[in-house]
Amino acid sequence: MKKILFILMAMMVFGVQNISAQDAPMKIVTNHPDFNIKVKRCAASGKTVILDLILTNEGTNDVENVFVYGGWSNHSEAYDDQGNIYQNDAIAVKVANRKEYSCGDTGRFNIPTGVPMRLSVRIDGVPTAAESIARFKLFVNCSAWNLNDEKPVLFRNIPITRN
Repeated sequence: MKKILFILMAMMVFGVQNISAQDAPMKIVTNHPDFNIKVKRCAASGKTVILDLILTNEGTNDVENVFVYGGWSNHSEAYDDQGNIYQNDAIAVKVANRKEYSCGDTGRFNIPTGVPMRLSVRIDGVPTAAESIARFKLFVNCSAWNLNDEKPVLFRNIPITRN
C-alpha cells in the first residue's frame, strides 16, 4: 500500500512540474522601445510551421530601410521544445503580401508609425511531436533602431497549433 501511495505521489509531483514547464509564458524582446511585435498565429501543417507576426512602429517617425533575414548564413534560427534546431534554408521570411518566402532577406521595407506590418516566417522540418518553438532568434537589420545581428529580436515559448 505504501508503494502504491509513493508511486501516485511521485506521478503527481512530476505531472505538476511538466504542466508548469509547458505553460511558460511567451516572451518577445525587440531590443527597442518603439518596436512592438505580436504573434498573430503559429500553426503547423505536417512538418511546416507558419509564424505570422504583426510589427508596429510605436514611435513618432516612420522607420525606413528595414530588412528581416531568414536562416541564410545562420542569421535567424529557431529551436523547438524537442531539442531540434532550424537554420539556413529551414527558415524563410516574407513581408505583407509579397509573393514568395526567402531564406535570404525580405528586401527593404518601411514601417510607418502606427501602421501594422505583417511578417510571415516559415520553418520547415518541424516534427509533429513539437508543441512549441522554445526559442526563436529573428535577425532584423534596422539602422534607425540600431538593430543588427548583435541585437536580434528574441522570442520564447511560442505554442504551435496543429490541425
